[in-house]
Amino acid sequence: MCRFRGLSAAFFFALLLGFGCGFNAAEGGGAVMTSEDGRMFYGSVIDLDGAVDAVGLRDLLIAEGRAEVRFEGEVTATCTKKGCWMDVASGEDTVFVRFKDYGFFVPTEGVLGKRTIIEGEAFFDTLTVEMRQHYAEDAGATEEEIAAITEPELLLAFTASGVMIED
Repeated sequence: MCRFRGLSAAFFFALLLGFGCGFNAAEGGGAVMTSEDGRMFYGSVIDLDGAVDAVGLRDLLIAEGRAEVRFEGEVTATCTKKGCWMDVASGEDTVFVRFKDYGFFVPTEGVLGKRTIIEGEAFFDTLTVEMRQHYAEDAGATEEEIAAITEPELLLAFTASGVMIED
C-alpha cells in the first residue's frame, strides 16, 4: 500500500511538472473550446460583451490601481516555447498577458494579428531586467538583442482567467 501511494505521489508530481513546464494549448496544456463562429477559447469560456480598449484600460488602472476587466486587442507576440504569455496591442499600448496559475496556454504560432478578448485582472507591473531578458529569449530574440536589455520596464500587465482568439 505504501509503495502504491509513493508511486502515485511521484506520478502526480511529474504530471504537475509537465503541465506547468512543457505543454501548450495545442498539445493539451489548457482547456480549449472552438465555437461555431471560429472563436477559440483558452482557460475559461468568457463573455465577449463589454470589453475595453487600451485607453479605457489605462484610465481604469489610473483610477483604481488594479481592475477585473475584459480587454480587447490584437495578438502581436506569444511565447514561442510554451505559449505561456502573449502581447496584445490596442491603440498606442501593448499589454503583457500571462495566464492565471499557468492553468492554460495559447498557441505558440498562428495567432499573430488575430483579434482577442481576455478576461482577468489588469495592473501596472515592473519587469526586472532578468525577466525582460527571459521573455525576449522566449520570443526568439538574438543574443545581442537580449544583451541590450539593461533597464527594468513599467508596463500594462494582465493575468487572464480566460482568452478568446478569433480565427
